[in-house]
Amino acid sequence: MQNPPPPHVAPKPPVRSRAAILSRALLDTVMRRRPASAVPGQSAISHSSELRSTVMALTLTEIPLAFLVSEIIPPPARPPHALLELVLILTGFGVLAAMSRHPHTVSGSRVVLHTGFMGRLDLPRGTVRSAARSMRTITGRGLRRVPGEPAAVACSLGSTVTVCLRLDPPVPMDLGDGRDEAVDTVYISADSPDAITRALRHTAETQ
Repeated sequence: MQNPPPPHVAPKPPVRSRAAILSRALLDTVMRRRPASAVPGQSAISHSSELRSTVMALTLTEIPLAFLVSEIIPPPARPPHALLELVLILTGFGVLAAMSRHPHTVSGSRVVLHTGFMGRLDLPRGTVRSAARSMRTITGRGLRRVPGEPAAVACSLGSTVTVCLRLDPPVPMDLGDGRDEAVDTVYISADSPDAITRALRHTAETQ
């Protein structure tokens, strides 16, 4: 029997690469292209709806605010201000598109945990032993280590996580910080914590 591919860690990309990811996700959404996660036999688990709602509210609020500020500032400052506001608004919609197009996925062979555009973990299904609800706040954004827990990482766009995944055996991970440490716990944020538990149970039963 062929062994599954090893775990793959995609650390936080540089700012320029993040902008490219957001632009591509927004363009793919506008063009209605099929997401890569839409694969038969693979379960997709959405990111936190609370975070999506917050980003949506901030983005939509920025639109009328941009017009109000434009009426106040001097005419020579309006073109650069309009450009800045356009970038902010497109970034907001890009974040929403990236979160929508890059959910967490579970298949019979792999568990892929996404942040949207700030890193991801691609793990063999056999190493993910369990998932449980775990509501807590972990400082930072994107794929990062958990302060005070050397064997844990967080894979979420926001600071709030809702699910704790246990890995056995532990998986060595280098998050781009030069530390190749064994990880046995991964915290993520999911819209429905029970959905990833059901997906893991289903793949276990079908194997």
